[in-house]
Amino acid sequence: MVQKKNRAFFEEKIADFSEKAGREYLPWRKQNITAYEVWVSEIMLQQTQVNRVMEYYTRFLKRFPEVESLSEATWEEFLPYYEGLGYYTRGRNMLRTAKEVVMKYQGQFPREKKLLETLPGIGPYTASAILSFAYNDNHLAWDTNLRRVIGRFFLGGKHLIVDEGIWEEVFQMQRKVLNGALMDFGSSLCLARPKCEACMLRNKCVYYVEKGEKERQDKRYKISDKKEKGEKTKKIDWKKAEVYVFLHEKHQKYYSSQKKSFRPFIISSGYNTRAGIKKYFREKYNLTLSVRPPHKKNIILDEPVLFVNAQILLGEPHFSVFPKKAVEVYNVHILNI
Repeated sequence: MVQKKNRAFFEEKIADFSEKAGREYLPWRKQNITAYEVWVSEIMLQQTQVNRVMEYYTRFLKRFPEVESLSEATWEEFLPYYEGLGYYTRGRNMLRTAKEVVMKYQGQFPREKKLLETLPGIGPYTASAILSFAYNDNHLAWDTNLRRVIGRFFLGGKHLIVDEGIWEEVFQMQRKVLNGALMDFGSSLCLARPKCEACMLRNKCVYYVEKGEKERQDKRYKISDKKEKGEKTKKIDWKKAEVYVFLHEKHQKYYSSQKKSFRPFIISSGYNTRAGIKKYFREKYNLTLSVRPPHKKNIILDEPVLFVNAQILLGEPHFSVFPKKAVEVYNVHILNI
């Protein structure tokens, strides 16, 4: 599948790139990093930009320097060092995992991938990253960058990596070095819109030689708000939209603004930003929320409406509680107005 000379060329160029332009300044790239420190960085980095995580990582480890100290923390003690990163389920999973590692594994993250994957919030990628960066084991950490760089260079497209397992035997580079180098390379050169003319791999890269044809063929475009030819549409000012806030706990139970039937919290356009929604609930109900971007936009009775999901981080809610099914029934009703 992979010619030896192409593999050697690939590793040589990637190693050279890493030496000259690798992000060794990142605090989680230090020597002798522990599995706990790798885990903290990888959880924080999920769907969050590197620069933002750097603000939190060092401060978090000063407060919780090892898994034992984190395992003893309450949610109220934990939150000030995490709040702002979003995706609060992963924060709660961090507390659960810390407790399990201490209770089940005497404070040591297991060195077996299957055992790591049983811990809350740890999937195949995070498990591989821990084993590679902390234990120097032979695992490729398949994030978006690895898939894009390896898939494009050897196969012509990031979507063509099907069986990740077969690639474990292809490379000879130390996995800790290779994983870090590919993550850096993918985030600086081999981007969603690749900087091929600046890339030292291009002469042997299938994607470059084929001018990206395989990826273009695979692309699926989502068509939304597209008007028919000749049809005139009214421009909608979403800044003037009301907000329907769906206040929930893990999308299983939902808090209602009414006692006897489920209704979302309807907020005026003056509070229709994420900051505005947080301010509204803080001032009116003394609640601290995690607010997601709008997951749906709609026109109800000729007026624009934003649908927003939110979770309670701190505070005691005094609302009626309904199951997810009640929300589904409500949404069907709304669509029929």
